[in-house]
Amino acid sequence: MSVFGVDASEGRFFQSLWARLWKYADRVVAYAYNYFKFQTKPIDNHKIMMLTSRGSYNCNPRAVAEEIFRQKLPYKIVWVVRKENIMNHENYPPNVKLVQRGSYDFYREAATSKVWIDNSVTFTYLFAHKRKQQVLFETWHGSFGLKKFDETVNNNKYWVKKAYQEGRITDYCLTNCRFEEELFRNTFWKNAEMLPYGHPRNDILFQLDSEESRVLQESIRKKYHLGKDMHILLYAPTYREQSGTAFVELAYDDIVKALEKRFGGKWIIMVRYHFLDRLYLNLDKSNSNIVNVTNYPDIQDLMLVADIGLTDYSSWIYDYFFTKKPGLLYVPDIDLYTKKDREFLFPIESTPFPIGKTNQELCERILNFDEKQYEKDYQAFYDKMQCYEEGHASKRLVEKLKEIMK
Repeated sequence: MSVFGVDASEGRFFQSLWARLWKYADRVVAYAYNYFKFQTKPIDNHKIMMLTSRGSYNCNPRAVAEEIFRQKLPYKIVWVVRKENIMNHENYPPNVKLVQRGSYDFYREAATSKVWIDNSVTFTYLFAHKRKQQVLFETWHGSFGLKKFDETVNNNKYWVKKAYQEGRITDYCLTNCRFEEELFRNTFWKNAEMLPYGHPRNDILFQLDSEESRVLQESIRKKYHLGKDMHILLYAPTYREQSGTAFVELAYDDIVKALEKRFGGKWIIMVRYHFLDRLYLNLDKSNSNIVNVTNYPDIQDLMLVADIGLTDYSSWIYDYFFTKKPGLLYVPDIDLYTKKDREFLFPIESTPFPIGKTNQELCERILNFDEKQYEKDYQAFYDKMQCYEEGHASKRLVEKLKEIMK
């Protein structure tokens, strides 16, 4: 059917095109307005703006903020949030100022903060303009990193463009091993100074017996009604551009049986889908062997309470690595994933984590888990990465902030 010579499909095309052009024009106008509006405002040498791609109080910026609070430093911290996180009543410290992504307040605070701390390339994504007197720290959001993310493999060309833009204005990159240093230099952060401090969010993983860790573990168990004797497998698969859950679903009941047979005790599986997979929030709600923790803002806390970690291609397992607790990989779609989604930086077989390509194989890896072999493989991988993570990254970064924010 056509209207004035234009059929319905063409009408939808032009409508979609117009919407995209209008959105782009709106961004350009907003960027120009904010640039000229705030670029003459004085910079506050005691103000830090922090943000994460998730928009939650999480990841490396959170660990840095907590260290600032511990030392009672006179810094103003501005935290950038997503609207939905406020609507979901996520918890934020009372001593941080919250601003919404892309808002008037965001651009004003960004223009007048001495330091920016990012865990991705979010500042350039939001069209924030960095001034010469400002300092940008890139903390990234994982350890080692299995997946390639540069322009040769990344299907999101807009993200690549923004990564190059933010890379050019980044002053410092935090790293935890020689492998990461070379990775960052060879992708988007060619001119940034590498800070071999480790990753702040991993500090707590070196303090499993600390009071802070104990309190966090107790709060998680209370939140999800888990007794002290309940053992936990944390399953958190990565995001896939290919839609559907067929590749990430587990034979949960069989896996619980295998865990109980191999390790003893009562087991539960915590499932945490990627934040871009919010449509899975209510998945598996009827299975008593599963607790869906997708809405929990910071996976680092969940690593503390987990007895075993399980993922596919997500980098969180390389943080969990530092706990020295068992980790496993479930990769039923590895051929399709490496062809359609992402290539790997190193062979997945070189990691210490036993691999299952089917649910049956995964159960077999659990039943035959060898602690001594895992320890040997762990050390070999640690040495290969030339790792220097020690659990003091937050303190080291805060010392650097003290130098900058005099």
